[in-house]
Amino acid sequence: MGNKLFFKGIYGDNSIDMVRDIIHITPMEITGKRHEWFIKPHVHSDLFQIFVVESGSLELIINGESQLVESVSFFSIPKNISHGLRMNADTKGWVISLYDKSLENMLKLDTDIINTIDEIHISKLDEDDKLINDALTTIRKCIEEYYSELPGKQHALQYLVGMMLLRLYRIFVTSSAVHLSDNKNKIYYRRFVQLIKEMKSFKISVEDYASRLAISSGHLNRICKDVSGLSPKDVIINFFIDEAKIYLRNFDMSIAEISYELDIEDPAYFTRLFKKKTELTPKEFRSQL
Repeated sequence: MGNKLFFKGIYGDNSIDMVRDIIHITPMEITGKRHEWFIKPHVHSDLFQIFVVESGSLELIINGESQLVESVSFFSIPKNISHGLRMNADTKGWVISLYDKSLENMLKLDTDIINTIDEIHISKLDEDDKLINDALTTIRKCIEEYYSELPGKQHALQYLVGMMLLRLYRIFVTSSAVHLSDNKNKIYYRRFVQLIKEMKSFKISVEDYASRLAISSGHLNRICKDVSGLSPKDVIINFFIDEAKIYLRNFDMSIAEISYELDIEDPAYFTRLFKKKTELTPKEFRSQL
């Protein structure tokens, strides 16, 4: 895992205030100034981020390699990708953070879209490229709506985020964007997470997942630690806690019914596990919605 920094929230923080559990936007120059124009290489465990460079330029650092990004451009950084930024006082733009789990639910687990946007892409404004222009227009509308106080703001943001992701997907499946390749560990990790989603059973052990990936459980542990900073067991538990939150928010099911739906046979154990991870019981979590 080396010297990687892991954050559950934005850089330098392990919390983040989201609108409708989906989106957070902050001016790039505020982030840059706060950290003396250098964001050390770090990883977000559950954020998909879009960086918009409106003026100036910055140096994007991925896996120890640097790439110059000049305005006007935007680029995406999926969760669990180590990235750093070197900016200057002339760099202006936006950092858009999207909660990864909400995006998956919004996209209805469309694996084609999810896997396509789960890579690093850089797009530079080109007046002749309609896809990039349309995407940038939608991104700017999303930023404008985020900072507005108009009625229906939350619903508008949910719609605009969906459109933004669709427009990014259309760019990424063409040759309009620069694609930066993943390392091997990230590919294995993505396959591991996809297996968790497909199997959707809390009973499946780390050893079983490793066997399906044709690697040892020790190798899987090293991969998860390197990519996410978590053990395989914690990756599995976090998935089921996120699933439980979806059921608690959106379905009129008892705690026991949710536990059984997640293939956790003991509702009392489910409650203890949920509280350990969230500091709230499922009932307390639901009461705060």
